[in-house]
Amino acid sequence: MDLKKNLSTYIFLFPIFIFLFQSCNPRKPNSDATVVTNPADDLPNNVEIPLNTIKDGILTILMDNSLSSYFIYRGEPMGYNYDMLKLFADESDLTLNIKIIGQVENIIDSLMAGEGDLVAANLAISEDRMEKIAFSEPLFRTSQVLVQRLPDNIKTLNKDEIEESLIRDRLDLEGKEVVVRKNSSYELILQNLIRETGMNLKITYTEGDVVTEDLLDMVANGEINYTLCDKNKAIPYNVYYDNLDINTPMSLSQPIAWGINKGSTELLASVNSWIEKRKRSLEYNMIYNRYFTLDNKKQQTINKEYDIVKDGKISDYDELIKKNATRINWDWRLLAALVHKESKFNPQTKSWRGAVGLMQLMPRTAGSYGISPSDLTNPAKNILVGTKHLASLQKHWKSIIPDSLECVKFTLGSYNVGLGHVEDAVRLTEKYQLKSNVWDDNVAKMLLNKAIPKYYKDPVVRYGYCRGREPVNYVKSILEYYDMYSQFTD
Repeated sequence: MDLKKNLSTYIFLFPIFIFLFQSCNPRKPNSDATVVTNPADDLPNNVEIPLNTIKDGILTILMDNSLSSYFIYRGEPMGYNYDMLKLFADESDLTLNIKIIGQVENIIDSLMAGEGDLVAANLAISEDRMEKIAFSEPLFRTSQVLVQRLPDNIKTLNKDEIEESLIRDRLDLEGKEVVVRKNSSYELILQNLIRETGMNLKITYTEGDVVTEDLLDMVANGEINYTLCDKNKAIPYNVYYDNLDINTPMSLSQPIAWGINKGSTELLASVNSWIEKRKRSLEYNMIYNRYFTLDNKKQQTINKEYDIVKDGKISDYDELIKKNATRINWDWRLLAALVHKESKFNPQTKSWRGAVGLMQLMPRTAGSYGISPSDLTNPAKNILVGTKHLASLQKHWKSIIPDSLECVKFTLGSYNVGLGHVEDAVRLTEKYQLKSNVWDDNVAKMLLNKAIPKYYKDPVVRYGYCRGREPVNYVKSILEYYDMYSQFTD
């Protein structure tokens, strides 16, 4: 399918996923954090922050594929920076537009080139970075640690022997090779160490879009011996990879903040004002704890679910979705976004109206394609019938609407509310001299109007009242999720 635009956003590997939508007890974060809990000062969700410099109310965020920034788990966007920015955007009446920068070393340059409004990539504030961009108030503080592998024969060693085999003093890196990202805060730490001590330390840089978390995998798997990482990032990995050691400090505590162009003074002031107020709140602290503090349940979940996230899957049904998406010539991630919207990838879901399974099919619809109602909880059969139904709807609209993206919108709307109601809206757009082959602000507008007697009683309307907000929001939501999934995978 020739969509006009590849709608954007990539997943990354982060183990603490399932707890995002569960409440967590507010605890004080680790000692490096600057988060303070004060429930009495918790803010209402209507903080008014004027941001006249943000174009069309859309805040474009440049993010990296990192543990603390942004990832998708079982179809849902997650991540510390994402959660924090979503809270800020909601309370500032802004819409987030996430752009993933594959090569993290270029992320500050991308900000300075005007590709986004704000960088959220676990940036440590440093003097040379401050020459290029402005930084928000610190979100929290963390230190950098050396990541190394425990000895293979650890079970045969006592505690002293284990300690002796590990590097515990930075000076013991003499003659060693440490692999880091270029232009990262880790590179600066190593360069400063070399300048201060004159030691013979080899710094090797990663290439392409290899990120810090990939380097942790490489240490654990024996591909490299040493790398550096922020301690808050390394802790969850240390749960999954039980052969990593992250207990050798490489720096003092450093502030982590968002980056903003120096010319965006209004945005900087607004962000700082929000952080200053919000960091005294319960919710601010809870977001930190979701990602950077571990209890036994979280550790168990990391060990159970990490492989799913690491494989870069949107759902457990990706292969079925890919196979069936070819039947309708769709990008499989668009079909995945529809399945997520319908059932959140739960094949046992049943609606109050009787719709069943991953694509929420009515038994009568399934019967028309030769599938019995009892088979609708079967993922393979459900997706097969769902895509057949989409193919039928798409064939109808394709003969009328040549634009591929518009055709997709009409097909999605018809899948949700029924072909008849969308055709009613088309006839209304023709009557009121709007564009009958354009969804947004035209056919979608008339679908909304079908909840008003003047419109649903109009002679051109054949299917009566329609709660039009549902299909309009349905189409918008699916395209937004497709936007997220598109950078998730190639």
